[in-house]
Amino acid sequence: MERTELIGIEPIMDLVELTLWTAYVKYERTVSLLIIAKPESGKTELLKKYRKNNGTISRRRFTAFGIIRDLKEGRVAVLFDRPKILGHILIYDLRMLWGYKHNTVDSNMDFLDAITEEGLQPESSYAINPDDLKGYEGLKGGIIAGINPHGFFTPSGKRTIKRNLLKGGFFSRNVIASYNISGSLLQKIFNSIVEGKYRRNKDFVNLIAIDFPSKRIKVRISTKHMTELKDITEDVLAELQEDLAEEYKGIRLLKSLVALAKASALREGETTVESEDIERIQFLSNWMNTKMRNLKSEYSFYKNGGFP
Repeated sequence: MERTELIGIEPIMDLVELTLWTAYVKYERTVSLLIIAKPESGKTELLKKYRKNNGTISRRRFTAFGIIRDLKEGRVAVLFDRPKILGHILIYDLRMLWGYKHNTVDSNMDFLDAITEEGLQPESSYAINPDDLKGYEGLKGGIIAGINPHGFFTPSGKRTIKRNLLKGGFFSRNVIASYNISGSLLQKIFNSIVEGKYRRNKDFVNLIAIDFPSKRIKVRISTKHMTELKDITEDVLAELQEDLAEEYKGIRLLKSLVALAKASALREGETTVESEDIERIQFLSNWMNTKMRNLKSEYSFYKNGGFP
């Protein structure tokens, strides 16, 4: 299906969809994804297209208090109960988390650390009342968030990175993806606008619906493919450590790549990871860094039965 207003963004779209699918992979972590791109790069519009899918919670302005309140009042549903899986919170601009008072910022980060790793706990900074999380102890999920890199991923913003994203290991709990719109791709986008393809015509896709299963499904993976994912992890890790001048062990990253590979198989209706799924993760790893590499207007990887 042609998505004319999202030209060239297929790899990031692919990563978003696989991340959403990880909530349905049994025995694996629900992956979280941080998407770094400059304004007018399409990241917000991309996330908005998935906001109506089962297991997604859409937020322009996020607070832990708001999510807990919505859980208590039934406006947010738990995706699975055993184990307790929330699904994914879509945060259009992660920078807004730091526009609140200091205590709110801390509780927001504590909540995101908990939801993406160990699960929610009543004795926490984000649970104002002991009964707030009654019935939701141990609840886990993921986030998919967009970040405008200005002031975060520049030399002048280095301290901001360390204080806000590296604090408490938050950065390592997420798969990182970054991209840039090249001059040639920008020209193609301008041409599509001149032709009126951004308008709500037959080519415009306002919402992307995914046919998720009704339960979590076990997906198998061979030792050979696990070893290949370990090699990809080491390559991604080396780039991240170079980009951020921080040391990472890569344990969470490997688990996330395994979950993404299994999600790739599950999306194709398979219960065993195949070579094609590993090739997909290898291809997508080109953007798993903060280098903001250029996207292309066309990809040979997606020509024959690929994505979307």
